[in-house]
Order: sequence, then structure tokens, then C-alpha cells
Amino acid sequence: MTPMNILDKSAVLFDFDGVIADTEMGILSYMEKVYARYGIRLTDEEKMSYIGTDGRELTKSILQKAGVNKSVEEFMEEKRQSGNFYEDSPDLKAMPGVKDFLQYLKAADLKIGLVSSTSTKLIITALNRLHLMGMQDVIICGDMVAHKKPSPECYLKAMAFLNVKPQECVIIEDSPTGIRAGKAAGSYVIAFKGGSILQDTSEADEEWMDYSHKIK
Repeated sequence: MTPMNILDKSAVLFDFDGVIADTEMGILSYMEKVYARYGIRLTDEEKMSYIGTDGRELTKSILQKAGVNKSVEEFMEEKRQSGNFYEDSPDLKAMPGVKDFLQYLKAADLKIGLVSSTSTKLIITALNRLHLMGMQDVIICGDMVAHKKPSPECYLKAMAFLNVKPQECVIIEDSPTGIRAGKAAGSYVIAFKGGSILQDTSEADEEWMDYSHKIK
């Protein structure tokens, strides 16, 4: 397939984790520390299953399987009190080239959206730490929608705010869950593969390894 010219579109919608910042291994490390208190060690399959989701159903399953008498809400509160990658880690960094790419899109008068399953508080905190806040025309987070990815609701909501049609948008994702959400929304989906965790991105329309050669 011939790569799409992004400047032919009206808007670019980015996921955050694994697309704007390489967060996913760091997020999992905080999760693993809490599980370790209960003698639970996550399998590689379980770690991968967390990526691109809010993790609530998977957490419930893992706790039940291990015989831990704790609700998902209680576990998540314990996790919150233990700190998180977005607010606390010195390793939070933007993907190489992403700031230049965002500036390039803005200079070309394309609308920019950020669409994540993560909570608003954590995404805003991370964007401020990365000095990327204010580059987006819309931000939609997991606590703003009734149904998270792979539902297309979050992307369709962003498009409504931007007043653009699905075919006028490019969506950049890194996980199968996010790619399915983007495709269900009716947009062209680019799989970003520059993060530390490589996932199955076969359902995407195109794959990028980095941002460095995307500026014309």
C-alpha cells in the first residue's frame, strides 16, 4: 500500500502511551510492585494484555485466580497510593522527534487531538512534565467516555469536538486495542512501533518506526 500523505488530512489524533511517550514498561513496573505484595507475578501474556486498556477486567481476573480477597477498586486505590509513572518517575520522556512532529503539524494548520484510555489527571500531569501541554486542540481521556477502547467512542468524541469527519483524520496508535478503536471509528490508522514494547499491529493501515523522517 502506498503510504498516505498526512498533509492531505485535516486532523491527527494520537494515543499517549507508547505513542507520545514510552510509558508502558514503566507503568507495568508500578503495577508489578503492588501485585508482588500478594505473591503474584504477572506473566508476559498478562503484561501485554494490560497495554491499551484500563486494566480493570484483567485485574479482577488475576486477583480471583490468585485467591486474593480484594476488589478491583481496592486494588486500584492501593496502586494509586503507591505512586505512578506519569507523576513520579524520572524516566518519563517524550518519544524522540514527537515534539518536532507536533510542531510541524501545527505549522501545517492540521488539528491535533490526544485520545487515551488513561485518566485525565495523569495525562495532563504527564503532558505538563513533558512540556507538551497546549499543543493539542482536544484531549479525550478514559474518564470522559462510557466505553473505552476498543470502542471507537473516544475517537468519535474527539472528532465531534474538532468538527472533522473520520475520513479526514489520521489516528496514531501502538496497540491492537487502540488500532481496533481507530478502525472502528472509520479512520486511517498508523501503527507507531518506536516504543520499547512491540505489539501486533497487523490491523493498521501503515507502520512507522519513528517520527524523524515524517516531516516533509
